[in-house]
Amino acid sequence: MNSIQKWLSSVFLAGSALFAAASAEAPAVKAPVTRVALFKNGYALVVREVASAPADRFLLDESIVPIHGTLWFAPGDGLSVTGVSRSGKIPNRNPFADLTASYENLDVTVTLKSSGSEASRIITGTLVRLGEPPSAVPPLPQQPSVWHGGRSPGETAAQGTGFLAVRQKDGCLVTFRASEVASIESTGINSEIREQKRMLLVNRAGMAGKPLVFSYLAHGLTWAPAYRIALGPEAKLRIDQSATIINDLEDLKDAEISFVSGFPNLQYAGVASPLASGMTFQTFSQQLNQMEYARLNGQPCVLGQVVMKNSFARNETAAVSPLPESGASEDIHFTSGGKVSLAKGDVSYRTLAEATADYERLVEWEIPDWRNEWGVLERNFNRPNGDGNPDGDLWDAVRFRNPFPSPITSAPIEIVDGEKLLGQSTIQWVNPGDDALVRITKALTVSGNRIETEVPGKRELITIGGWNYRCPVVEGTVTLRNFRSNAAKVVVKLRFSGELLSADGSPKSRLLETGVYSVNPRRELVWELTLEPRKEVALPYRYRVLVRD
Repeated sequence: MNSIQKWLSSVFLAGSALFAAASAEAPAVKAPVTRVALFKNGYALVVREVASAPADRFLLDESIVPIHGTLWFAPGDGLSVTGVSRSGKIPNRNPFADLTASYENLDVTVTLKSSGSEASRIITGTLVRLGEPPSAVPPLPQQPSVWHGGRSPGETAAQGTGFLAVRQKDGCLVTFRASEVASIESTGINSEIREQKRMLLVNRAGMAGKPLVFSYLAHGLTWAPAYRIALGPEAKLRIDQSATIINDLEDLKDAEISFVSGFPNLQYAGVASPLASGMTFQTFSQQLNQMEYARLNGQPCVLGQVVMKNSFARNETAAVSPLPESGASEDIHFTSGGKVSLAKGDVSYRTLAEATADYERLVEWEIPDWRNEWGVLERNFNRPNGDGNPDGDLWDAVRFRNPFPSPITSAPIEIVDGEKLLGQSTIQWVNPGDDALVRITKALTVSGNRIETEVPGKRELITIGGWNYRCPVVEGTVTLRNFRSNAAKVVVKLRFSGELLSADGSPKSRLLETGVYSVNPRRELVWELTLEPRKEVALPYRYRVLVRD
């Protein structure tokens, strides 16, 4: 054998050895969820752990759908992960989705529907599968726009299987359409079904016996916060916070849970990782195109309450972050919820926090500005259904300072007084130590009205951008009446367009951002006053406004 033949032989033997090693079936292990951080928009940061790797090369037997760009492994140095297709078994949760899987290898008696003058046909034998089991496609991330083409999110290949096959005792194979079946008789049904599923093949030298941790963002697990204010004597209240956990992701067992609030950015929320179970090139490309389409059409990428905070990192090899926590995430907050065991499809309620605070009852009145960007009054056109008070309603409200060490997140809030339910409202984000004002119900015993008139006189005309504007002076009066037998504290917020000339009652004045595209600045006057029982007060004001002719 010459040198070239010896070289070719050695290359062939080496290639054969590598192929044999690559073809050897790696052991499969489960990676249970050990920690989750729940966000309010349906997403969760999921952390899975393998306590001890069975070999340097092994399979992760889990169906996961990570958000693109959020799947990370630790330890990551020298690690390679490959998505491979393997046959596995899953619980048969929907027996009628795939009749072949439900009755595979079982003795059956199938009755086919009669057609015209033909009598019903009965087939007896063993139901068999022809070909490989279908590949499952678990629910993909929430889409930012309309789904275009391909399989819908959550649809499996098993759905829509068109034919069944029965092998009779004489060896004859009978095939027929599933739509022809009138009934199937059998001694049982498969509690587990076979399917082709994507597993992750992990390969790293020296991995055997060591832990593996990986984390990713996934859709299907969320929390819904709620608050309750209980009013008490001596102007003291108690505020309670609760969390309702909604699990449509997978079964959780003794998983550490935390509740996250904040408003960061998540641009790839509608795109699944290429390593996701059931992900194909076509689907990945479609989702990327949808994301770009949404971005170009001005659809927001910010999905509230999402975070990449290292709230779970316990050591330098944690998958969430390779570094210790910086401590600088002031605008992202999480609350520990302990451990939870929750089956997929279940909902769990728990109380998170409680605190007490001083409060004051008051009446709030927000008077809207009905002028458009050109100063033209449009009050009668923007009112819904043309009813209600065009100057806004007066609300009985409660004001207090956030007593929690963390922010109050946007959520529904209920107000009670002893056994009486006073009302329910929405509380917006309130930072620790900041004031919160919660509306209870419409104030019927304190009334108000606003009247505005143009001051007579010469109408000055000015030209801006080729348009003529007149510049009248407007006089207005806010009138309040207290029909109660006790004094009422009232907060009046009057919004208007123009230049403030004068206002009685020493109101606070501030410039609003909403007037950035208006020829007039948008302003707000805020009066806080105590209205004595059975009394009336008038608050006059004047301003100048530009009005397009």
